[in-house]
Amino acid sequence: MRLNSHPWPTSRRYGAKNLRLAPGVVWTNAVNYFAELLDPRIAIAEAPLTGEPPDLQAGEALVVARAVPRRRLEFAIGRNCARKAMTALGYADAALPRGHDRMPVWPVDLVGSITHTGGWAAAAVARRDQGFVAIGIDLEPADELAFDLWDSVCNSAERETLAAICGVTPGVAAHLIFCMKEAAFKCQYPLSGAMLEFADFAVDVDAQAGTFAATYKRAVPGFQMHDRLIGRFAIRDGYIASAVVVTSEPAS
Repeated sequence: MRLNSHPWPTSRRYGAKNLRLAPGVVWTNAVNYFAELLDPRIAIAEAPLTGEPPDLQAGEALVVARAVPRRRLEFAIGRNCARKAMTALGYADAALPRGHDRMPVWPVDLVGSITHTGGWAAAAVARRDQGFVAIGIDLEPADELAFDLWDSVCNSAERETLAAICGVTPGVAAHLIFCMKEAAFKCQYPLSGAMLEFADFAVDVDAQAGTFAATYKRAVPGFQMHDRLIGRFAIRDGYIASAVVVTSEPAS
């Protein structure tokens, strides 16, 4: 099986008019951050992190039985988003336990990814029989990354290049890179089993197309040095959203 990573959807382009590439964007409750970033066959569910935690299945509830209330809310709404997405694909009421590596254990016929940050949660799920092999999504606040994290996430050349391309401050550029590398890591981990450092990916961005490439700087199981994972990103309504998909279909 040949694996391919390429931006979705292949039939549409989302250029600069869809990207608000500036710091200090104003918060609004957007309906969906990931719909324009993913193939329409991928089921997406999103929700604000507010209210009472939705019910969890028994195995899921044990994971956060001793967690603080905020963590229980994030976990429960993230799992609820995943369950809604799975239901849309015909997998109603499927449990989503946590594995020994703390990652969600998806039903064998599905691949997916969950993200939550600040006031929002989202999940994206797809069927393996439609050629989807792995998905990684990440959502981050569109603000400056804490200064003490900059050098662990990216080097100065990456920050300065992205800041110039996207018209943002170096701190926001660092947060963009963080989000892109997180999505790439979450996509590749089920395939490689490799716990990567931020320095193990180099990121190149096409701001006009809203795409990025995360290039491996070392070989891991299933991937060679210089292999690339291609993703999409957008900045809007106070958040950075990034998504990476690997399929078994030929890249277009």
